[in-house]
Amino acid sequence: MNPLVDRAVQATAYAAAACRAAESRRPRPRLSDPLAELFTPSGAAAQVARLADAGLDEVVGRTVLIDRMLAEALDRWPGAAVVNLGAGFCTRPYRMRLPGCRETVEADDPAVIELKSRALHGRQPTCPVRRVGLDVRDETAVTAVVDEAGRSGDVIVVTEGLLVYLPTGAVTALAATLTSRTAVVHWLADIVSEGSARQMRTIAGRVPGGLSLFGLDSLAPLEEPGWQVVGYRALPVSRLRYGPAPGVTSRALVDGVVALDRAGFRRTVSG
Repeated sequence: MNPLVDRAVQATAYAAAACRAAESRRPRPRLSDPLAELFTPSGAAAQVARLADAGLDEVVGRTVLIDRMLAEALDRWPGAAVVNLGAGFCTRPYRMRLPGCRETVEADDPAVIELKSRALHGRQPTCPVRRVGLDVRDETAVTAVVDEAGRSGDVIVVTEGLLVYLPTGAVTALAATLTSRTAVVHWLADIVSEGSARQMRTIAGRVPGGLSLFGLDSLAPLEEPGWQVVGYRALPVSRLRYGPAPGVTSRALVDGVVALDRAGFRRTVSG
């Protein structure tokens, strides 16, 4: 692994790529990502393999959902830019046609961005791609990236596999930052319940250095800063792991992907 990147963060980025690579090798894959094979760690490969094996269905499931929901969002907001916060080793602009996308901006730890740029050098994306190194917890840095992308039109934000690494206060702060930027018209985010996060922490213990994982017990951290849920799709999994615990109301949070608009925001799309 690259010693400049936090070992725990890097392991999860590699593991997500390993999940997509493993899925791509199946006879009938749910998604095809031939570039995922490019992201193979030079060290700690065993730990990455264990993480990938434990999380394959969840990672692939959320990626497939976001693929579909992003395509729908670009139909709704033609010509929008996509800002992917915590992009990791996502290859979506290379493996998917995104004809409605003005540009994709990938933001993550600077060393992750450097690794990714080297691995994908010479590969042709289906839309313009720009990469920015930053800490997604830095409100000033996130604001600058979003504002730059929004100079030429609407912005759709994607946070895939990110919120689970942020405590509730940080999720609320990110939601407030995004809703304050008028160019941001839509936000796609995968969500993990507190119950699932507890189970994931057991798996995370296999990562060198450990991981801090956080779940949500409601959508208040997203809604209170001014977002409204306009779409939700539950995460399909092959084993019973998600959903309300016994005795918990059916309104309890279930892992999945939410589509959000700024509260009260309306636009009529012609055509």
